[in-house]
Amino acid sequence: MKQYKEIRKISASSLRQLCVENDWYTCGDNDEYRHLLFDLAGNKENLSTSDIIEIAADIMEHSDLDDDCTIENIAFEVARIANVFFEEV
Repeated sequence: MKQYKEIRKISASSLRQLCVENDWYTCGDNDEYRHLLFDLAGNKENLSTSDIIEIAADIMEHSDLDDDCTIENIAFEVARIANVFFEEV
């Protein structure tokens, strides 16, 4: 039986759109936002669960959120926009 691995990627533009739609990242400067979009997301070869949590935590840190918004909510939305690929190993 062949073996496969799952690969998750998020483009910077998709993450930017998600932030705009949810009014997230309104408290960060340009350098911080660039770090989120490119270093934490767009330039990653394969996003792990811990990468998604790191992205969500960065969004929380730089956003003015309602009290009922949790890191789990943000992580779910981040994971939802990921493109998933399967590759034979």
